[in-house]
Amino acid sequence: MRRKIVLTVLFCLATALAIGAAPALAASGCTCHTAAPPTGGAPAAHAPLVVGVDCTTCHTDWTMPHPDAGQPWLSIWLRTSATGLKLRGEVRAVSAVAAMESVGHPDVGVYLQQRPWGATEFTDLARVTTDSGGNYTYAVASPARFAAYRAIAEGHVGPLFEGGTALFEPQLAGPTLMKPKLTLKLQRVKNGIVKLGNSVTATGTVDPADIGVKGIIRVQKRLHPQSPQWFMGVWVTRMTVYRVFSATGTFSYRFTPRELGWFRVSFRTQSTDGWDHVRSPERTFRVE
Repeated sequence: MRRKIVLTVLFCLATALAIGAAPALAASGCTCHTAAPPTGGAPAAHAPLVVGVDCTTCHTDWTMPHPDAGQPWLSIWLRTSATGLKLRGEVRAVSAVAAMESVGHPDVGVYLQQRPWGATEFTDLARVTTDSGGNYTYAVASPARFAAYRAIAEGHVGPLFEGGTALFEPQLAGPTLMKPKLTLKLQRVKNGIVKLGNSVTATGTVDPADIGVKGIIRVQKRLHPQSPQWFMGVWVTRMTVYRVFSATGTFSYRFTPRELGWFRVSFRTQSTDGWDHVRSPERTFRVE
């Protein structure tokens, strides 16, 4: 199941975006953001998030004094395919009454960026435009290894759910969390069977090896063993242990089942800055 990863943030605040306060160009006639300190409590101008794009592009149609502006709903999520990676998302206005009701914003420029694993800065991928329903899509034919992605929507005039139009601020969505790759194998299991009293060794790997988290191994036993299908019934956890990955991203855990019946083993990584927690494939065996 694909998972949406959504984050909407006020675009013009440097602190919210964790961007340095190097001034960008202000809109024509607007110096309140570039003054030191900013005039009238205005937020400080932030460093440009897109190469060659300044305030006159993203803060379009803003006048002096600045008008009230809404915040659109901007999303970005990833979907892998046989041909690479697809970035998808939407720009919408949410109903003031019901959060689940919204209307799409067409013809909005959205800048897509990536940050490869190990890099500190985002680099531009492309500029796309939302369709009539406020959706956008972009195919990354050769995605960078373990890259994070984000989207930046330009400020624009768009429809309101209740009717009419309004001015909307630029928005930032992301970055998406990177996902490590996991493997899991069971040793001392023959044809899916282990003799009662014999031990089982679970070995796993994480890639990349240096994400700085532990592996959480879980061993479960299935209740209602009379069911002929191993996936039926209720699974209860018999043991949960933590293991530190080696410098090469491996771990090993040896245990001895003390009951007859079906067992399954899996492990997951802990969440950490920039990395999502991921669960390994499950390995199942029967104790006789």
